[in-house]
Amino acid sequence: MTLADESEQFEHFVNFIVLSRHHNQQFTVDDYSCGSGGTQGIDGFALSINNELIANIEELEDALKGTHSIESAITIVQSKRSPSFDLGDFGTFVDAAHWLLTKATPPHGKLKAQHEMLKRLFDESARFVANPICRMYYVTTGTWTNPAPFASKISDTIERLEQSNLFSRIDIHSWGTKEIQSNWRAIDSATEVTIQFDQRTTLPDMQGIQEAYLGVLPGVEFVKLVTDEDGDIRRTLFFDNVRDFQGDNDVNRDILNTLNSDAADKFCVLNNGVTVVARDLKPTGNRFTLKDFQIVNGCQTSYILHRNTASLDGVFVPFRLIIASDEDVANSIARATNNQSPVTPENLMALSLLQRRIENYFDSFDDSDGHRIYYERRSKQWFGSTQVRGTWRVITLRNLMQSFASLYLRIPHTAARYYGDLRGRVGSEVFAERHHPAYYYSAAYAFCKLDHFFRSGAVDRELKPTRYHLLAGLRTLHTKSIKPDSVESNEKKAETACSSFNKLIWNDQEYLKAIARCEKVLRDLAEGREITRDFGRTRDFTDQYLKALLAS
Repeated sequence: MTLADESEQFEHFVNFIVLSRHHNQQFTVDDYSCGSGGTQGIDGFALSINNELIANIEELEDALKGTHSIESAITIVQSKRSPSFDLGDFGTFVDAAHWLLTKATPPHGKLKAQHEMLKRLFDESARFVANPICRMYYVTTGTWTNPAPFASKISDTIERLEQSNLFSRIDIHSWGTKEIQSNWRAIDSATEVTIQFDQRTTLPDMQGIQEAYLGVLPGVEFVKLVTDEDGDIRRTLFFDNVRDFQGDNDVNRDILNTLNSDAADKFCVLNNGVTVVARDLKPTGNRFTLKDFQIVNGCQTSYILHRNTASLDGVFVPFRLIIASDEDVANSIARATNNQSPVTPENLMALSLLQRRIENYFDSFDDSDGHRIYYERRSKQWFGSTQVRGTWRVITLRNLMQSFASLYLRIPHTAARYYGDLRGRVGSEVFAERHHPAYYYSAAYAFCKLDHFFRSGAVDRELKPTRYHLLAGLRTLHTKSIKPDSVESNEKKAETACSSFNKLIWNDQEYLKAIARCEKVLRDLAEGREITRDFGRTRDFTDQYLKALLAS
């Protein structure tokens, strides 16, 4: 491995740790790494909208659809394998970041796409709940001691950015080896928080539940549960809550108005409260230490309270605490506590019976034959697990949707760029309860194996923007048809339909041979142009490509 390869791997490693610190979703770190190819000063860039990472301008347009309010954050990273902190390198980083964030043109041609995304974001500034949060990370393998020249440069950079009036908060972090190690370990560590829970009653014994309590929690104590060490809300706590924060809607305005009125002391009788499910609890008197917990109901209340910590004197929150290590019990609580008003099919996707059938089907494959795939329907479900042999074998709910749509619906252009449209097909064309899980296993293995080929260099990484077209082509070559597949519910028919395809994707040589045919057609259609994210974005292109593939 060359020094350049090692440097790029280190950059990707750091980018992964930094983004995992703020985002609980599974992501492909390549999408947020921009250090290769001579991008001076900046190695990582990520934009998030309402805590969803946005990889490109198409995903950004998708996220901005509608009239909902916007919360955003921008993360910029520079990584150096140097065992010291160089003030000149640090200055280059913060100056490049300042330029990227505030100037009309990017500091480097390689950052044109990132600059375009920032410009598009600020076009929607009227919808901001608050101006974006700006985070910068400068990372080396040295020891960080906060020397005075660095502190001065950090202060100067924050002051310059504050003068732009573009950001609600600016955080600049410098990490050495110690910080890298501690943040790496934190990724796989369960959240643990201690609160003072005085006013409570113990609920009767229930099957599947170790302990349960009902009471009221002081607002200032509750906020401890949902606030991380940087003062941000712990967004990862709401993965099991089927609704994300809904922003400035009528319900949330009512919660805020109650807090800011003479009725604040009646909050505990005017609000439905919060339900927390924890895997473990260590009580010491009235001090409760919760470990590995989720807020399954009360997302809106949690956000409003976190945003209004100055208004919590005398405020008590209705609080239900359930200790349950069994995932089925936790799921049933999440479904029941979120059933008071209609929710979309996607809201309950991760908790649906089909999702469990898919997961069980994946589990039926033996590790020893190399065919095992791990379905991460819950964020970081398999992270750090010694059971997983190869990280490439893990697929997220989102990637499974995209792979399924590409393979069986023949819509790679939608899967790659218009995730919002894909979500609209949930329950009918994707993740329909009638679908047999065998189709999802094949889609998962095909996606994961292709990703492995990209990582190993067996397939040219230049083709990554066309990964979903490659999957659609793979299935088209196998069925010899560009028509969408009929996805069966009958087990025998489903197994028959998928078994021959599985033989293809389990055989690396045959898989790569099929991909090579797809690659040739795609490059012919590119006519020498660079293959970027804009390549193959329409239905017409997909039809042209698949027809040419069958004729090849």
